[in-house]
Amino acid sequence: MRTDPATRSARLGTCGLMIATAMQAADPLIVNVALPQMQEDLGTGIELGGAWVMTSYLCATAVMAPLSGWLRRRYGAGSVFQAAVGIYMAASLLCALAPSGAVIILFRVLQGAGAGIILPVAQAMLLDIHPEERHGRILASWGAALMVGPILGPLVGGVITDLLSWRGVFAVNLPLGLLVTVLVQGLRGREELVRSLPIDWIGIGLLMVGVAALQLSLERSVGRSWLQSPELIAGSLITVIAFSGLALRMRRSGFGAFRPDIFKDVNFVVAGFYNFMTSGLLFVTVVFIPALGQGALGYTATLAGFTIVPRAIFMMLVMLWVGQLIGKIDYRLLLGAGWLLMACGLQVLSSLTPEAPFYWIIIGSTVQAVGAGMLFTPHSTLAFSTLDSDLRTDAAGIYSLLRQLGFASGVALMSAVLHVQIDANLSDLHKMIGDPGGPLPPELQDIASLRAYSGCFRAMAVAALAMLPGIWLFRVRSLPRPVGREA
Repeated sequence: MRTDPATRSARLGTCGLMIATAMQAADPLIVNVALPQMQEDLGTGIELGGAWVMTSYLCATAVMAPLSGWLRRRYGAGSVFQAAVGIYMAASLLCALAPSGAVIILFRVLQGAGAGIILPVAQAMLLDIHPEERHGRILASWGAALMVGPILGPLVGGVITDLLSWRGVFAVNLPLGLLVTVLVQGLRGREELVRSLPIDWIGIGLLMVGVAALQLSLERSVGRSWLQSPELIAGSLITVIAFSGLALRMRRSGFGAFRPDIFKDVNFVVAGFYNFMTSGLLFVTVVFIPALGQGALGYTATLAGFTIVPRAIFMMLVMLWVGQLIGKIDYRLLLGAGWLLMACGLQVLSSLTPEAPFYWIIIGSTVQAVGAGMLFTPHSTLAFSTLDSDLRTDAAGIYSLLRQLGFASGVALMSAVLHVQIDANLSDLHKMIGDPGGPLPPELQDIASLRAYSGCFRAMAVAALAMLPGIWLFRVRSLPRPVGREA
């Protein structure tokens, strides 16, 4: 049975948008694997070992995401997406050819600018080309594509680095980008007419400065004291000033970079907050578990890294399964079960001891990830369920920004709490053994560290339970029931 051209274009375009999503999501982890070889090859004259190569990309991504709606209204979704993929490919090639660390950081900013547009525009285009009754399933598949990148990223990055070099991890984006460009070509006719919009340079500048300062402060604050760091204090002041100026501008003269009307939608605001919290709790666990395994629990680096592999696979599968349930059962059942599983998994992790079997950390981590997998698709579906179609790209940009800020702020906050608790536990152990100074034996240091991690996981479990009452804040009309097979 032959399919009509529109259906074929929708299928090919969906594949292209999914590949672009996975490519963008995998980039940080692929590059992270290649950092040691990159630093050895280019030298250590610049702070290259992870901080600026990663932070420059993430900051640029965060800055551009809220601007994607304005770009779409002015130039059209298809044109903006194709341009973003082209920028991403060009920057990847330039990174692969970069002669020094400083040049790589410059091109990583350009690469992140393209990536920041790809994600929200891809999400909005997927909602545009599929009927509303398919949105739950398509967002589930899109979310799974976000998981495929982090799952395969380290493996692909390691293989390419070993077989070729660190330059290969950037060059691999070229064939993938070309494939995406070909697949989405048929969607260009679906874009909206270009509208003539004024360029609000002042507002855009304030937004870029505020988001960049906030993201950079959160990224750089891990393991550092805010009160004792002039860099973090300055970043905080710049953030406050920039966002205060932006708020005044929006109130007095309006703002053209994104539509503030999206914040009048109760569902989007509530879902955005839940997206922020879910992302924070999820990413903190991904960061903490390997560190805990390789530290206080004494696992090898390989074993510690393996602890987060099962959770990623199960989370992706659960997201696909939940996509089939959207519109069939009450969303409150999914959200309630998701938050309960999140809390249970975190509580299991909080009870770990040096004698706990290896599979116990796998169980706790996987249960938490399964809970998160039950949350992402309902949150995304509800966030866009009552928004007008012309607001989707603006909303997707803000939604993407909230996800990324949830990652950064969660790690920054819980790392600070972790360090405070470790210091307090070490002080208590010093008093217990009657030795006010000097280093403690390694086994006691491990005990202090494990207690601190347990306290953090316990606090996160309480935070997950505290999210349960908020599911009644959503004002959701009956979501369309899925019918038939997807086009």
